[in-house]
Amino acid sequence: MAKRTKTKVVSRRQQSRVERELRNRRLVLWGTLSVIALTVLIIVYGLLDQFVLQQQRPVARVAGNPISLAELQKRVKFERYQLIQSITTLAQYKQLFNFDPASQAYFDAQIQQSVSALNDTNALGSKALDALIEARILEHEAASLGIAVSEEEITQAIQEAFGYYPHGTPTPIPTNTPYATATLNALQRTLIPPTATPTATLTPTEGPTSTPVPTSTPTATPDSNVTPTPTETPVPTPTPLTEEGFRTSYTQYLEGLTSATGLSEADLRALFKAFLLRDRLMKKLEAEIPYEEEQVWARHILVKTEEEAKRVLDRLTAGEDWVKIAAEVSQDTSNKDRGGDLGWFGRGEMTQAFEDAAFALTEIGQISQPVQTEYGWHIIQLLGREVRPISADRRQQLLNQKYKEWLDGKKTELKVERYDSVWQSKLPAEPTLPPGILQ
Repeated sequence: MAKRTKTKVVSRRQQSRVERELRNRRLVLWGTLSVIALTVLIIVYGLLDQFVLQQQRPVARVAGNPISLAELQKRVKFERYQLIQSITTLAQYKQLFNFDPASQAYFDAQIQQSVSALNDTNALGSKALDALIEARILEHEAASLGIAVSEEEITQAIQEAFGYYPHGTPTPIPTNTPYATATLNALQRTLIPPTATPTATLTPTEGPTSTPVPTSTPTATPDSNVTPTPTETPVPTPTPLTEEGFRTSYTQYLEGLTSATGLSEADLRALFKAFLLRDRLMKKLEAEIPYEEEQVWARHILVKTEEEAKRVLDRLTAGEDWVKIAAEVSQDTSNKDRGGDLGWFGRGEMTQAFEDAAFALTEIGQISQPVQTEYGWHIIQLLGREVRPISADRRQQLLNQKYKEWLDGKKTELKVERYDSVWQSKLPAEPTLPPGILQ
């Protein structure tokens, strides 16, 4: 007779324990899945923040419109690329002029200056952001200024930057015509030694950002008799390109630019458009710059304290020779040995307090009271005052000042905001100098 299977009876307590264990297992499972999901979300958000969200964070606003971190990073790469091209070209010229120690020293100084700019990340970022803000302002104001740039004009500017002139090479700009100035009167001849010549020593102001032009590579052998000066880089005269030569050079440059910086052809054209808009505005502003202005010819004696200045003034009042006192006590070593002669200058060329005091003098030979500036204390003497033609360099200086005033005014009007803390630790360190370029 077969055995009967005995049914196992599960007590209510055991059933309750089993259900509790199953419930705990489900909780553990869901908890584990939740932790995994949260971890994945954190990782995904981190990647999203790093590669998408942060890139879209504004680093500045112009009239409420943002400039993104991604735009700034791309512009910084372009600035680095331009600097590297410049350093490479300077290094090649240094090799061409290896027979001349003076040229070697000059190129070394230029290279070191560019390398320092390349290594100063924050300064480079600030410069790049300034350029982006300037471009946005020009774009915003173009219509109200009545200026525009066509696609054909952008293409032509790019062609000319590469030395390709499909419509013929530009006509050279004529040099300035010499102009006659007043001869020295009897009083001026008495005040000024016969060897003194009133020549102004101007300090150039920084102009707008230059055109984004590809850096040329030296292809011709320079004349061995040419010695470069500190104000001019000896560059062989380029041969105008044919259309085929332009297309080859442009394609090579664009490929190198895109590979090194990520900039597209559209980005490059936008850079040229900003330059052309600025050029149009500069031409409008230039029409407002006069061709002559009132200038003064003055000399000064610079000392450290007001007491010293008063002693100088007492000595002059007593009849002592100005030139002798200047050579003896003046702290301005650039002109103390020629009587402190500053030459002719107009308004805006000297520090404000000095300018006000010099232009306040009305009679030839009149001497000012002690004048304080950031350099010390000055005694100023008026040697001449007349309306004089403005040189080309001086007009450019005035134009740059006028443009800066316009740009600063627009920054205020359009409520330009910068968020430097957003970008200062997030700028690219590439492209980098090729190995061995500085050897």
